[in-house]
Amino acid sequence: MRIIELELRTARLAELKEFYTERLGFAIADITEHSITIVAGETRLTFVRDEEEEEKVPPSYHLAMNIPENQIREAKSWLLAKGCQVLSAAPLPYAGIQANEDIAYFEGTDAHAFYFEDPSGNLVEFIARHRMDNALTEPFDHKSILNVSEIGFPLRGSVSEAIQRLDSRFDVTRYVGDGKTFQMLGDEYGMFILGDMAIGWYPSMKIPEVHPIRMTILDPTEGEFQLDPYPYTIRAVSERPI
Repeated sequence: MRIIELELRTARLAELKEFYTERLGFAIADITEHSITIVAGETRLTFVRDEEEEEKVPPSYHLAMNIPENQIREAKSWLLAKGCQVLSAAPLPYAGIQANEDIAYFEGTDAHAFYFEDPSGNLVEFIARHRMDNALTEPFDHKSILNVSEIGFPLRGSVSEAIQRLDSRFDVTRYVGDGKTFQMLGDEYGMFILGDMAIGWYPSMKIPEVHPIRMTILDPTEGEFQLDPYPYTIRAVSERPI
């Protein structure tokens, strides 16, 4: 599955613009008074100002970006040099997760990853998937990021139902998970991450909230789908827009 567009809400638009474009160097694909779209490899990542949420809990999400499979430590050093903090990662043997300080290794997906938070409180993951043939020798920077490969869908205890609905509509496979409290649907290029809200996202274990998500994926069967009763909208297109 390829995530070619991802749209998230924020109450911190100005701070996100400074963080992603000025500090980290992401290119701007589009900018308006109420939104900014940055280039994250093959994915256009858009943040839209949510004025209704500014006086409430600011919207935050969990998303992952693929990086070259051989550059996890280079990516971490690059991020630290930009003045960012990397979150601590703890081992979870029952889930097949090893960890060395702040870099986690996932046995089920054969991948290393680390995490940080942006000014909107989004839990962002840089993940190096060793089953992908994408090693690079050039020094790591923002242009080394390949795509947004994961978006978290917090669910109110309805993981199995969400699996059935998504599996029946899209060309995705059940990747890793117990099918009850957590499930990854998709492949190394793109995944829906379904999680029971009572558990929280690794490694911070911060309990997520439901906020609107709009995304576009490549899928043979075109159309728009909403994962009711959640504000998660998925548009499927058979070809990448020019």
